[in-house]
Amino acid sequence: MKKNHIVNSLIKSLFFLYMIVILSLMIFTINTEDIKAPEFIFGIEIDKVVHFLVFLPYPFLLWLAFNKRFIKHRNLFICFLIPLSGLLFAIATEFLQSLNPTRDFDIFDILANILSIIFASLVLNVIHFINDRSR
Repeated sequence: MKKNHIVNSLIKSLFFLYMIVILSLMIFTINTEDIKAPEFIFGIEIDKVVHFLVFLPYPFLLWLAFNKRFIKHRNLFICFLIPLSGLLFAIATEFLQSLNPTRDFDIFDILANILSIIFASLVLNVIHFINDRSR
């Protein structure tokens, strides 16, 4: 029992650390001029790919951190609360980024963030559905 509690605490800490890192990346100035990276990957701007990848873990980490609290309402948590909170977080971070005068607000960054949250939430729902059917 104690080991489970430690693991749950570590997962929750990881989730909150992830959120702090994301907020820090979005708010503070980051000098990317020295980074040698292609401008496009598969015809998509590298900036949008990075936004997509940065928000991809959110639904999985949130589920891992708090799924035990929603045992009775697991479907509500997975199908509604995770995607909704992810969408709000994805949009809020872009608006927060616009508060920094050296950063730009970009609607396509929000779109990349939202697509990432939706994609990861759909994958999480499929995993949940397969897991429920196998019981």
